[in-house]
Amino acid sequence: MHITIDIDDIVLEKIQTIREREGRPISAIVSELLTEALAARRAAGARSSFWTARPMNALVDISDKETLCARLSGNSID
Repeated sequence: MHITIDIDDIVLEKIQTIREREGRPISAIVSELLTEALAARRAAGARSSFWTARPMNALVDISDKETLCARLSGNSID
């Protein structure tokens, strides 16, 4: 498939360095790098979700307004 894309100069320089070192076409290098990046993104997405539930171990009950205000103002009520 043929497509035209804009690539940042620094990225293109790095791709050209790989091309010079390995002697492979730029299209093959870009395809390989994109495949690796997409696989990594897919794996990261499988490990985490947008919402992560975990205990927060709150130090103050937010329904206790007096204690909450004291903690936020730096005063201690113990």
